[in-house]
Amino acid sequence: MAQNTFGATSPPFIDYLKDILRRYPDGGQILKELIQNADDAGASEVVFIHDERAYEKDSLWSEDLGKYQGPALYAFNNAVFTEEDWQGIQATGRSVKRDDPNRVGRFGIGFNSVYHITDVPCIFSSKYLGLLDPQEKIFGEGEGGFRWSLEDDEERKELLTLRDQFQPLRDIVKQVSNSTWEKTIKEDQYFNGTLFRFPLRCDSSEISDNLYDSDKVVQLFDSFIADADISLLFLRHVSNVSLMHIDTCGSVVVRLKVSLSSSPACSDSGDTDTDPSEGSTVFKNISSASLSDGERNTQWLVTSYCLEEGEVTKIDTLAEKLCYQPKVDLAFPCDPENLISDGRLSCFLPLPNNESNRTGLPVQINASFGLTDNRRHIKWQDEDQKNDEAAQWNELLMTDVLPHTYLKMIFDSIQCCRNSILPATSVYRLWPDIVQIEHKEKWHGIARDVLERLLDEKAVFSLAKDETIWVTPLDAVFPANNIEEPVLTSAVARVLMAENENLINIPEHVVNDVKCVFPEPDTLQWITPRLVRDVLHRGGLEEVSHSDKLSLLEYVLSDGNYQELEGLQLLPLNNGIFKEFTDSDECTALIDNEEFPR
Repeated sequence: MAQNTFGATSPPFIDYLKDILRRYPDGGQILKELIQNADDAGASEVVFIHDERAYEKDSLWSEDLGKYQGPALYAFNNAVFTEEDWQGIQATGRSVKRDDPNRVGRFGIGFNSVYHITDVPCIFSSKYLGLLDPQEKIFGEGEGGFRWSLEDDEERKELLTLRDQFQPLRDIVKQVSNSTWEKTIKEDQYFNGTLFRFPLRCDSSEISDNLYDSDKVVQLFDSFIADADISLLFLRHVSNVSLMHIDTCGSVVVRLKVSLSSSPACSDSGDTDTDPSEGSTVFKNISSASLSDGERNTQWLVTSYCLEEGEVTKIDTLAEKLCYQPKVDLAFPCDPENLISDGRLSCFLPLPNNESNRTGLPVQINASFGLTDNRRHIKWQDEDQKNDEAAQWNELLMTDVLPHTYLKMIFDSIQCCRNSILPATSVYRLWPDIVQIEHKEKWHGIARDVLERLLDEKAVFSLAKDETIWVTPLDAVFPANNIEEPVLTSAVARVLMAENENLINIPEHVVNDVKCVFPEPDTLQWITPRLVRDVLHRGGLEEVSHSDKLSLLEYVLSDGNYQELEGLQLLPLNNGIFKEFTDSDECTALIDNEEFPR
């Protein structure tokens, strides 16, 4: 019968692990994966500790554990492992989170990235302490690890008496919690948090020959610090992250502390097209303190929008199949000094800062994206991925959900401006620059779609006279781009505002957006010499200063339509007064020239 046995077999776990490490690169993403897992668990705080101390090796559970008593990376968070988590970490690769669209880490691949650093991860949480040994070298053949229970008398005794074995954890528990090792093990019989210990790999192993020294951990921290200001923007629970270093003598230095707080942006979006139940806009304040940059505070406007079921059938189908949520978040820096010209993509945490993850839009974009195997890029429907469902999902998020989020963010920022919370300049900085992103086909199309919807009879331009008042494109007077002299521009603006024209003051990229996207830009009202002449004919010039009158005269003469000057009191005389342009003989004015000097 045995000769008839047939069927595919799964590879040994160690081969599976090596394959993951080949595809999943070493680097700053490792810390991000651990933060994602903490966020999934509902933690609000994450602490990473690079500890360079080496510990004694006399009282160990096994001699084979001696080589793991050296420097280590620790990751602490203030959530507690559930039974499901303990199962999930043993079934690495088959994520138990997959059915929950609100939980972002795929416990398998994400956690397995720690094997770039270590051969024997240790987990201490709730009522257990576990060691994983994929090489099956420490606890016997076929034993991939061992777990001590804080509820078992014998095992609790080992945790207290094997002093050298557990001294590294004893020191760090004291550092990250309000308790001691003895109290946690003896009295509480419970650790209220989760502490991972990853002893750095100092010799090649079956898992990897990637040796991890102190410099590599410093690089790991540096790559996270580079994105620290944006790392907390889209997480649901984690609002504090710290990076600490402990040297061989035990002195502690905090390399980075970053924290986030939120406050409501505006109570009423003023946009009747958006159902408030579908989205929200808040201010998020990020404070960071690091050894290299000192203290920094940045404020962000963050808008979320989730497509309701029943709006797009294909999205509903894929959302159920892939267990994702059809939700897109955008973040925009309120401070002009932090202006983004080339926003990045995030899948809860920022994706690597490379060209394929940059959009050319002035906002950071986050969603439950379907990622490539190495979790560094988003799948798109290229030739080889036409039928890939995750790629289809990503495209639909960008075409059918992102525009809703973007419009909501702009309308909510306009409401903030009406309430004098944000200046109009911030609202205009939110507009995509259609010319700048022409070379990015995908994002150019999305920007165009957003702008078309934005310019569709919505009040999206603030008056130069009072930026809390907003008007539609058809009611606005647009600035001229043919006036190069600032003095001229100011004089024209003053007279238009004095006559209550709906003059708007918009930056160049918004002018370009209007010209490129509005169906017939010529039907809009632009500042021209004719418009200014018409306004001057309707209103008086009594309140206009002498220098402004000279500037206005220069402008209304610029198109050569001199017959339209009749009746305008803009002809300057030598005695400092202005008289009307007229054909009447009684009102002749003499003008000197070379032939007839003054």
